[in-house]
Amino acid sequence: MQQLPYYTLSVEEALRTLETDPTLGLSNSEAAQRLTRFGLNELEPPQKTPLWRIFLEQFNDFMIWVLLAAVAISLFEGQYVESVAIVIILLINAILGVYQEYRAEQALEALKEMSAPTALAIREGKLITVPARELVPGDIVSLESGNKIPADGRLIEANALRCEEAALTGESKPARKNVEATAQLDSPLGDRGDMVFSGTSVSVGRGLYVVTATGTNTEMGTIARLMAEAEEGETPLQIELGRVGKRIALLVLAICAIVFVVDMLQGVDFSESLLVAISLAVAAIPEGLPAIVTIALALGVRRMAEQNAIVKKLPAVETLGSTSFICSDKTGTLTQNVMTVRDVLVGLTPVIVDAQRGVVVEEGVVNADDEALLFDIALSTNDARYNAEKELIGDPTETALVVAALLRHDEALARERIGEVPFNSDRKRMSTIHQDETGQREVYTKGGVDVILSLCDRARIDGAVVDMTPHLIDEIMAINERFAAQGNRTLAFAYRPFGADEELEGDHIERGLVYVGIMAMLDPPRPEVIASIKEAHDAGIDVAMITGDHALTAQAIAAEIGLPTDTPVIDGPTLEKLTDDELFDLVGQTHIYARVNPEHKIRIVSALKRHGHIVAMTGDGVNDAPALKAADIGVAMGMVGTDVSREAADMVLSDDNFATIVNAVEQGRVVFDNLRKSILFLLSCNMSEVLIVFLTALFPIAMLLPYSDAVGLVGPALLPVQLLWINLVTDSLPALALGVDPGSSRVMQREPRNPDESILSARSLTRVAIQGALITVGALTAYYGSALGWFGETDAHHTQTMLLTAVVVMQLLHSFTFRSTTRSIFSAETFKNKWLNMAAIVSFILHLAIIYLSPLQQVFHTVPLDGRDWFEVLLAVFVPLVLIDVHKLLTRPKQKVAVS
Repeated sequence: MQQLPYYTLSVEEALRTLETDPTLGLSNSEAAQRLTRFGLNELEPPQKTPLWRIFLEQFNDFMIWVLLAAVAISLFEGQYVESVAIVIILLINAILGVYQEYRAEQALEALKEMSAPTALAIREGKLITVPARELVPGDIVSLESGNKIPADGRLIEANALRCEEAALTGESKPARKNVEATAQLDSPLGDRGDMVFSGTSVSVGRGLYVVTATGTNTEMGTIARLMAEAEEGETPLQIELGRVGKRIALLVLAICAIVFVVDMLQGVDFSESLLVAISLAVAAIPEGLPAIVTIALALGVRRMAEQNAIVKKLPAVETLGSTSFICSDKTGTLTQNVMTVRDVLVGLTPVIVDAQRGVVVEEGVVNADDEALLFDIALSTNDARYNAEKELIGDPTETALVVAALLRHDEALARERIGEVPFNSDRKRMSTIHQDETGQREVYTKGGVDVILSLCDRARIDGAVVDMTPHLIDEIMAINERFAAQGNRTLAFAYRPFGADEELEGDHIERGLVYVGIMAMLDPPRPEVIASIKEAHDAGIDVAMITGDHALTAQAIAAEIGLPTDTPVIDGPTLEKLTDDELFDLVGQTHIYARVNPEHKIRIVSALKRHGHIVAMTGDGVNDAPALKAADIGVAMGMVGTDVSREAADMVLSDDNFATIVNAVEQGRVVFDNLRKSILFLLSCNMSEVLIVFLTALFPIAMLLPYSDAVGLVGPALLPVQLLWINLVTDSLPALALGVDPGSSRVMQREPRNPDESILSARSLTRVAIQGALITVGALTAYYGSALGWFGETDAHHTQTMLLTAVVVMQLLHSFTFRSTTRSIFSAETFKNKWLNMAAIVSFILHLAIIYLSPLQQVFHTVPLDGRDWFEVLLAVFVPLVLIDVHKLLTRPKQKVAVS
């Protein structure tokens, strides 16, 4: 019953199919049976992921598995400090992950709240109030101006009915409704004039309809299903970090196995060999990396929120930064969602309406009396009105006429009516009859230009009334076509004197009219959009407009805001006929899509993603929600957007300003650049720690000294707890500070990052390897120099403390080399990141604490260092630091600049 194309059926066929009567409606018993059969008129609740499952998913990572294995082995060997420390870090990371990911799926709940709570339905011949959730197919429902429509249905009566469907179809003006089945099979929603849809509302007029679909079978329900079916993939950063983690973990396992076997072959007992292997695992895996990424993203989110971009999911920051294609809804996003009179034709004289300066004459001189009459007619044939809050309410077209009239005439007032002929879609016009204080009467008429001209036998031109000739009609129509070609909707206005003895009803009212002028209106672009789109193009980001409006209107807006208009325009019916492969071939060169449905938007996003684009979809309506979810990042409008679009999106613009998207893209790029710095810094540090543990295991002190001299120097070069200290304090704090580094001034003058480009590219890996090796050289110089007695007598704890301190100092200084890929560490710019300066100072103070405070010495197995020791440490690390800086300057990358 609910799957038929009722918009193609006549009223009688629809009523017969639904087995209902337009006068009696359903009986209570029949309604109850249908309620059992079809269910409640509400959407299915979302299936929520349990909190415990979200928590456990935080441990579904290969690096985490290796660390958990290290914890188990450490507990078995009695290394409780190391085990507890690792577990605490993992738990903190899991809690952070749960906090960010535990987002209830509220989009369907928002859809439910949009449904009308009650409805006026005819049951057993009586018009009664029925809970909207209890409506069933076959119910006869009454509609009035301002009503929310509770279920989909086929109109059986329509009296000047117009419905606000912008949130569902993308149309900027209310859709005219009628009872005739004029739509073809598979017509877009916006063309189904004999249907009304759940979740939309009545703008003006009255109507009666028969319910054809309820609950999840409505068009709103279809959107809900599309949202449920839309898959949310991982962001590029999540994919990359997962790949990096697996590589590190596999490499760690291989090296640990080698070191363990080598130690056993050298006669080291099982327990100590196992301890060395655990130390290596702890050294190689950057335990703090997930937390650093989360915190760096969170700080980026806070900066974006200060600029009116509210990010709901942390990885969306990085995704936005790598965006290469923005698919934007037109109505309310690129435009103001307010109909505005743009052009006026007074007789044959074109004028432009300007919101700041009133009416500006473009050509010739306008006759003041003719202009005043034109605006008088526009106000009088108008049902828009101001409410108690001084807000102008009514049909957007009529409110636009009022605003235009008041711009020119501050005290313009509509004349009192004594009669009217209402508008309907067949007549395409309306007329009102007015009488002034002297008793004189006039008819004012407005409507479609061709319709009005056909009713006129005279025209008012430059203050004089002249006969309407074919040549004059051609002149007027030529100007009207120019307006229409710019995407405007046009209305013509006319009048005639009305005799005191004429009847107030009848076809004679609209005969023998005098043409006065034309008004052309458009939903104008947001003022800031033009500059924003240019900035996007300069940053290598393409933009496409996706709208439910007509192609001509979309092209006009595109021309105004700077989108290419020399590329093909694809409308919904055309798109419907395209195969996925055909759409794939066209989507890269198309910037305007018109008359599209929600399903089309998802196909467009999918085709762009097949091209390798990182796609951002912006929008504010219910119709945008599935595509917002399917895109790499969904961007919703916060002020005029629906609850559905806001809940489905990854980011919400609190000011509805398209320019905010550009700022968010910039912040996203800065955040990713900083994350790259942090990740490569951590990996270079961990590389050095792996090399240190690996080389000291292969070449222990005992191999370099006689047995008697090596007594007391046997054991790992660095203990697991010392390595964990390096990773979580002296590595993590500087890495976090790098994550909030100020962005480059050229960040928006380069191409978007290729999503296939790895963080660990061959160039990056080479840099990490060289830097890790140079840090290792400096640290081992201090270690072996101390062990071999270059700096005086020593023991195991002193040697470990010298090595630990050399690693800490080297890595803290090394963090400053990552501030820039082009500048030397000895430049004035190096110390302009106050957070990095503080991180280095705090980390160094903490390190001093574990060396000189007795309780911490016992935990970390350290001893105090004297002045000579510190001099030797600084000497050992200075030369590698200079070599790292020289290598960076010799291999600095060349940036690709985007071509706009």
